[in-house]
Amino acid sequence: MTTRRRFGLAAAGLVASAPVRAQSDALRIVVNFPPGGALDGTARLLAEHAMREGRGTVVVENRPGAGGNIGSAAVARARPDGRTVLAALDTALTVNPHLYRDVGFDPRRDLVPVANLGSFALVLLVHPSQPATTLQAFLDGARRNPAFYASGGIGSPGHLAMEHLRQLAGLPPGALEHVPQRGNAEALTALVSGQVAAGFLAIGGGPDLVRSGRLRAIAVSGAARHALLPEVPTVIEAGVPGFEVRIANILFAPRGTPEAAMADWAALARGAVAADAARQRLAGWGIDPPEGEAAAFIAANDARWSRVVREAGMRLD
Repeated sequence: MTTRRRFGLAAAGLVASAPVRAQSDALRIVVNFPPGGALDGTARLLAEHAMREGRGTVVVENRPGAGGNIGSAAVARARPDGRTVLAALDTALTVNPHLYRDVGFDPRRDLVPVANLGSFALVLLVHPSQPATTLQAFLDGARRNPAFYASGGIGSPGHLAMEHLRQLAGLPPGALEHVPQRGNAEALTALVSGQVAAGFLAIGGGPDLVRSGRLRAIAVSGAARHALLPEVPTVIEAGVPGFEVRIANILFAPRGTPEAAMADWAALARGAVAADAARQRLAGWGIDPPEGEAAAFIAANDARWSRVVREAGMRLD
């Protein structure tokens, strides 16, 4: 297979589905969530860039399950030779160790952050059948009658953000009732269909539905308003001080990977997300450019989510 043919297949996601054992010379980017999302798209941008930069075949392998633990564990146990890395949400290190009784490995010991691939905010969406048009109206309504909300699952960003909001706003347990779904696509479907009243979902999936009137956006989770929904206030602006939630896409390597290999992956990651075409695609997915080092982002989110998970009593076996 020619290099050009390999690149075309990889861009279409076909090389990514081939068995890794049949391509022993390939570099491998494991994504710990299913294909089709922004994390998967970001990993494929990195793979395409690495191949353009002469790194040979780069395989993107999706290993979803258990909140990302399956793919993370596969990389944690991989040979630390620089040929295998993990593209994951920062929650692999900032949430899962607090949420799961046993993730099957030691995330902080076995995985090393290599690069920040960008981060995303969430947007609080409500079904148009709901009377609330502001965050305070939504919270006041939940105090009177529990509001049911969807997320991609227990411990997902949407679940964490809503529980964080409940805690900071001083709502009693049960005021915001969680209805976990099997992934963000199902959560969005449940919200659009009116099965649930609300959901804190990744911002990239909301703007078109808001503009069409199928959903109403009442607050965004970042420290500043977002370019995709500039008319929507932040949670802080809407009256809940101290609330800021961003989730990062992080590139990790197995502990023991040579420094030179990690430096090369970090340089490739910077180049992949800095290209103009890539920046446009990432912006369309709601992914903002990296800010700060991956390790610092992880430390800040770890402190926040450990507290939220503990106070909410979240636990998974």
